Amino acid sequence: MGTVVSRLSARTGRKLGLILVLSLLVGMGASEVFRLVMEAGHQDDFIAAAQREAALFQGRTLGGRAMGAVTISGLTQPSLRAVAAGPGMTGQRHLAEAEHILEILGQEIEGEGTFVVNRGGIIVASWDDHGRARIGTDISFRPYVHQALSGRESVYAAVGTSTGDRALYLAAPIWGTEGDSKIVLGAVVARIGIAAIDHALRDWNGIAFLLSPQGVVFASSRRDWHLAVVGEITPDRIRALSTSRQFGGAFDGPHRIRTLPFDPNTTNAHINQTSYMVTRRPLQWNDPGGDWSLVLLTDLETATPLLLRMAIGLLSALGAGGLGLLGLGAQDRTVRLRQEENSRTETVQLFADQTEKWQRQADLIARLQRTTTVAEIAHELFAGLARDLPLHQGSLYVIDVDGQSLCLAGLHGGGSAPERIGLEDGMIGECARMCRALCFEDPPAGVWRLRREQGEDSPRALLLLPLVRADRVLGVLELASLSPAFVTDRALIDAVLPVLAVQIDLVLATRQAQDYLVEGRRLTEAVRLQQDFSQQTEDWFRTIIDELPVGLLVVDPSGRIILSNREIERMSGYSLDELLGAEIETLLPARVRPHHVECRKSLALCAEQVIRMASGSPELPLLTRDGTERLVEISLAQTPALGSQPPCTCAMIRPVVRTRS
Repeated sequence: MGTVVSRLSARTGRKLGLILVLSLLVGMGASEVFRLVMEAGHQDDFIAAAQREAALFQGRTLGGRAMGAVTISGLTQPSLRAVAAGPGMTGQRHLAEAEHILEILGQEIEGEGTFVVNRGGIIVASWDDHGRARIGTDISFRPYVHQALSGRESVYAAVGTSTGDRALYLAAPIWGTEGDSKIVLGAVVARIGIAAIDHALRDWNGIAFLLSPQGVVFASSRRDWHLAVVGEITPDRIRALSTSRQFGGAFDGPHRIRTLPFDPNTTNAHINQTSYMVTRRPLQWNDPGGDWSLVLLTDLETATPLLLRMAIGLLSALGAGGLGLLGLGAQDRTVRLRQEENSRTETVQLFADQTEKWQRQADLIARLQRTTTVAEIAHELFAGLARDLPLHQGSLYVIDVDGQSLCLAGLHGGGSAPERIGLEDGMIGECARMCRALCFEDPPAGVWRLRREQGEDSPRALLLLPLVRADRVLGVLELASLSPAFVTDRALIDAVLPVLAVQIDLVLATRQAQDYLVEGRRLTEAVRLQQDFSQQTEDWFRTIIDELPVGLLVVDPSGRIILSNREIERMSGYSLDELLGAEIETLLPARVRPHHVECRKSLALCAEQVIRMASGSPELPLLTRDGTERLVEISLAQTPALGSQPPCTCAMIRPVVRTRS
């Protein structure tokens, strides 16, 4: 009996031992599988985050606002072209203007310094936030100078020759013309401190550093890795790094050289007893030495915490079946959480993108409303559209005073266009004459040619849009793009067109009112010189005012009418005697009088404020003598002081006429 019990106990012990071993093996296997699954998911998230971080770095540098400002300065500033062209083209005035522009550019992009380099690589104009003089310095050895003189924008990271500090150099060509050809006269360069890059690297949840094409760590979230070298260190390599002067004196002696403790081209690294995932993302900075890289590391422990692995292993050891169910549930939950997080991230990103588009649209509309000439309108319009759309070339035409031709107001993207086009000429004339938009995808050969650095090319999309207000054609907007989606993705253009038409109408009306005032002043001065304000002169001047095709009122600062013509008498029904000395609010309905008086009294009526006073609501009701209301358009201008008479406000009034297109 004792022997049987002993055998049963031994068999049970072996089974228990086997179960224990199998449970441990299952637990260890499940724990390892869980670790691998979590690391794989973490790696996907890590790579996606690294791609976003690299895109942000690219946007902060070559694709950012600062690079755009430097590029535009090289394209548009005459004083920069003058100082870059050489002594024969410049003087103290041009140099002072260039330094002023460089100061404005530097402050706008929050840079440490800006300067102009001529074709010889010599700094000929500069601004520095610490007042350091740079003129005359030879930096022809810098690769970014060669890139700019070759007509290409670039970003270059280096240690400054004069400051000894690490910085980013944003360089763009300064373009000029020689005959019918565009040539590079020099380069405009902005130096930006590396502090923003260092801060962005430190914000990464892990280790991040910026690696040069030569394998040198230029910036890092770990200070002990600054200027460390990747790969084998040879005398020739050290000599080449020292000769380049890109890293200051860091490689002037071998005792100062440090090596990176891992290879950034691998996907995993073990540093100081910690395992990391590694990814390397290229940055397109147009460096002739090759692409810079953003290297990011993340701790694998964050993906699979040790306590969680032990818990999974313990639960797996209690039962293989239970382990499978728990593992499947954990995996499903992980996938679901990741999908929900991705969905939330995409929703937030879409909302942020849409909000940013609305903000940029509102900014463009505000800029258009602040313009005072058609040339300013064209400049702000094309700058805003090119910022958000793949716009490569465009032109803006405005109706001439004769109403039979269109005048060129502005161009975008280079090339040339006729200064004047008749309403019977070409597609632009047809667009204005028919008051109809013309849209072309893949327009026929010869209809339009885009000028690019590589030569001419045919556009993939062409838009001709009439600018209409109150059934009147005010101009035509012509846009060309190499992107076929340009024809369908026109939400921004459609939102801007009504504002553009209103602003052009306001500018043209203001210009017409100013022309009338100039003509009136000229005639008044001629009459004063000839007949010393005789009654005959007064009658003659009165006849001119009365024959104007629009109603005219002159109002003194107290709001009293001191001058009117027959047209306003005809429109209002009041006689001259009734109008003179009356308050201007007499011609307005009672419901708008208090607001009008408040606006008139709260404004110091300078010329710009008078014009803006009407820009918000150019159409107002006119109350006639018999109590009826007529809708009129009003253009305002300010008259100069005459003797003891202070400046007054001149109102040009015309009825609103609705006509069919």
